[in-house]
Amino acid sequence: MVRRGLRELNDGDASFLLKLASPDAEICFPGDNSWSTMFRPVEKGTEAHVTHRGIDECRAFADRFVGEGLRFGIEDILVNGPPWRTRVAVRAFDQDQHGTYAIRVIAFLELRWGRLIRWEDYEDTERVAAWDRQRSAARASSMSPVAGTPSARA
Repeated sequence: MVRRGLRELNDGDASFLLKLASPDAEICFPGDNSWSTMFRPVEKGTEAHVTHRGIDECRAFADRFVGEGLRFGIEDILVNGPPWRTRVAVRAFDQDQHGTYAIRVIAFLELRWGRLIRWEDYEDTERVAAWDRQRSAARASSMSPVAGTPSARA
C-alpha cells in the first residue's frame, strides 16, 4: 500500500496517498526551510513539530513535491504493529530530475486502520536549506535585467 502510493507519487500522482490520508492527517517536516514553513513558523524542540495539518495542507505539500520533480528511491520499508496502530518506516533517497537536490530520507508513517494519520520526515535539514538558497538565487538571477537591454538602461 505504501510502496504503491510512493510509486504513484513518483509518477506525478499524489491522489492515492491523499486518499489514504485521514481528513486531519499531519506532516512533520524538519528544519527551517521553505517546506517546513509553508503554513506555520518553525518551532524548535525535541517533539515533532506539525508543519502541515489537514488534507488541504497535505495536498499542497504533495503538489509541490510533484511540481518540483522530486522522486523517492525506496531502499527499505519496515512495517510494525496491529491495524489500529501500524507504523511504517521508509528508508529512501530523494532527488530531483536535474540532480541539484539529492538527500537521504527516513519517513516514519503512522496509520490507523489503513488511514495515514501522520508522516514524519527525518533528513539533512542543512541540505534542504542549501537547496532553498540555490533555488532562490537561480530565480533572482533569471529575473535580473540583462545589461544593455532597455529595461536595464532605464
